[in-house]
Amino acid sequence: MATGCAVGPAADAKATSPKAAEIDTDTEPLAKRLPKLGRIVSAHWQQKAPGADSRVPGPTDYHVSALMKLAPGSVAALTASAQMQPAAVGTEPESISIPAELTEFAPTGAQWMHSRVLDERLVRADSAELYFDPASDTVYLSATNVHLPNAVTVHVGPDGNQVSITPTPPAPTP
Repeated sequence: MATGCAVGPAADAKATSPKAAEIDTDTEPLAKRLPKLGRIVSAHWQQKAPGADSRVPGPTDYHVSALMKLAPGSVAALTASAQMQPAAVGTEPESISIPAELTEFAPTGAQWMHSRVLDERLVRADSAELYFDPASDTVYLSATNVHLPNAVTVHVGPDGNQVSITPTPPAPTP
């Protein structure tokens, strides 16, 4: 079973060179893929295709790193019903690691919080982690292949031919 429509957000906005991960500020591609976050007031994000220079044919994964400022009170509302854990800044497991290109846009003195439950509820992606700073209403997203909420699942038979296409059920609401 393969999942379709897993195009990265930058593909909606503009084509970017895989070698130069530009900082994008367009909130629309993120808002389209992350509607459960609510209104994104501003964003600084980048998309990288780690395997884009590979000579192996096949689909390319897209990694998105995004710092998003939400409407006032949104982070508190999103995190109120989840058990949040403090997240240390660093490279260890369960820690937040913001790419150097984005660190200048991170809130000063942020107290990042994380919940695996919210990762699954709020984002449709091959893998995703969300970190929340309630004081600044900022969310940091680190994700691979962020899908549209109305993506479809392509069912493939043993011979490799498409058998059917069905809508992928949305993630449970928080």
